[in-house]
Amino acid sequence: MNSTLPNPRYERKFTTQTLHVPEVLALVGRHPALFREIYPPRMVHNLYLDSPDLRDYQDHVSGVAHRMKTRIRWYGSWSGAALAATVEWKLKSGLVSGKATQPLPPLSMNGSVSLPGLKAALAAATLPPRRRFALDQQQPSLLNRYHRHYFLSADRRFRLTVDSGLQFAAAPPAATLGAPFHPPTSLVVIELKYDLDAADRAEAITNRLPLRLARCSKYLLGIDSLKA
Repeated sequence: MNSTLPNPRYERKFTTQTLHVPEVLALVGRHPALFREIYPPRMVHNLYLDSPDLRDYQDHVSGVAHRMKTRIRWYGSWSGAALAATVEWKLKSGLVSGKATQPLPPLSMNGSVSLPGLKAALAAATLPPRRRFALDQQQPSLLNRYHRHYFLSADRRFRLTVDSGLQFAAAPPAATLGAPFHPPTSLVVIELKYDLDAADRAEAITNRLPLRLARCSKYLLGIDSLKA
């Protein structure tokens, strides 16, 4: 199945709750792979979609080998127009990840997400029939947001992101999805992403990151935190 994933890659995640963001950034800056920041840091917002019985969440909890997450993603401010929103499908087959994306028309994010507006944007998007049918079976399940730094190694084969200030909010299937978000967690998540043909060099990269390799799904963390 790995060969059928869109844009297949490996993703390795590291987490810490004891180091602050400046300390993590200093570790990245000293890495012998010579990571450099390639985009300005920015806020990332996600609205996850799942079946009414949270089938995608359950698949992740159970460790199903072939699984998927669906989300609407946009950047920048929580209020105002989300001009570059996309619907994304994150897929996993064993250790290999893939992602398919589709741009959406502008969405209004004035401190909340209007479900009629979201449905109208999805209806106006150019989607394959199979994807559209799947979206029709799903409903909002979680909102999250976090601050992200972006890095690229000197050989351009390894991408690394540092996520902090992670917050979650419930996303009930109602007319409007809004805050309040829970207070930010102290968790810092580092993700290393690389193409399949760079796998032979990944160990040399990860061995120089003095952080704990972890299974860390922000979707699972969010659903579990809202249950607590």
